[in-house]
Amino acid sequence: MVRRGFGRFLPGAAAAALLASCSPGGPETHAPTASSAYFPVQRCINLANALNAPNEGDWGYTITEQDLQRIAGAGFDTVRVLVDWHSHALETPPFMVDPAYFARIDEVIAQSFAAGLTVIIDMHNYEDIYSDPRGHRDRAIAIWRQIAEHYADYPQGLIFELVNEPRDVLEGALWEAMAADLVRAVRESNPVRTIVLGGDNWSSLWGLQRLHLPEDPYLVATFHYYEPYDFTHQGGDWFEDPPPLGAPWGAPEERDQLREHMNTAGAWAAENRTPVFLGEFGAFHKANAVDRAAWTQAMREGAEANGMGWCYFDYAAGFDAFDREQQRWLPEIVAALDTAGSPPALRR
Repeated sequence: MVRRGFGRFLPGAAAAALLASCSPGGPETHAPTASSAYFPVQRCINLANALNAPNEGDWGYTITEQDLQRIAGAGFDTVRVLVDWHSHALETPPFMVDPAYFARIDEVIAQSFAAGLTVIIDMHNYEDIYSDPRGHRDRAIAIWRQIAEHYADYPQGLIFELVNEPRDVLEGALWEAMAADLVRAVRESNPVRTIVLGGDNWSSLWGLQRLHLPEDPYLVATFHYYEPYDFTHQGGDWFEDPPPLGAPWGAPEERDQLREHMNTAGAWAAENRTPVFLGEFGAFHKANAVDRAAWTQAMREGAEANGMGWCYFDYAAGFDAFDREQQRWLPEIVAALDTAGSPPALRR
């Protein structure tokens, strides 16, 4: 099974218990260096199933300059570009990244900048690092060292996100140690570039609550949110046995839980003196359109109420905001994201 960047969360009762254990009064918290990171991201959209496929186009989508111009014209300020670096790097030292692949990433970044967009590039779909992080540690560090050196002279509008959704064996102290190693590798050539880091458990809210960031003043924390999973992933056709169709959303208790969870992320940001970025949220297109829009709007409002920039998942790869067949934005999703309105003030 190939997962295409979508989060996975614990069932409701287990998630609630874990969240409670990570709240004030639970395990000891840690306040890192106050962040001075350049992070203008307020309204972002994920470019999924393109450059995070083993080869761009394998999963039905290739990023175009027209896409980037359209995204900027709709009121988004940032694109999060999901990148499968590991499939384009040698498996033995020095783990060299294919220059032709770098050239393609360069092109997407240049086109994004030309459209006035900030760009986040990540390391996506590196499945082996989740199951064998010790065995892939040196390779991941070498790849990020090359990325950092390649883009050392780029403007600060290029942001690095080191590993998408740490999980499985890559969790807890092991993930935090690897994150610190990756940050050090980037800092060799990029002393002040903004770096985004998420917690374990698929960069979930519960992983964020456990996260101890390295001591570095240019970090931003992130989390992904797809709760309730049975609603957001109903009918998902990329994995076996998806949640069945027909799950609604919008009951008062569901809205209350969503607000509580967004407030929890906002409280973590304040306590840890670090901006928090809602890096992924979305509901699969097979969900009821009215409920899907209502959930999207509630998510956006919850993030903004807590001073968090957000990044909708995704542009045109299943959780669509844009219909590529009809070449039009989905009006209910764009309205829910309110990209035409005045941007909110970010918490710094």
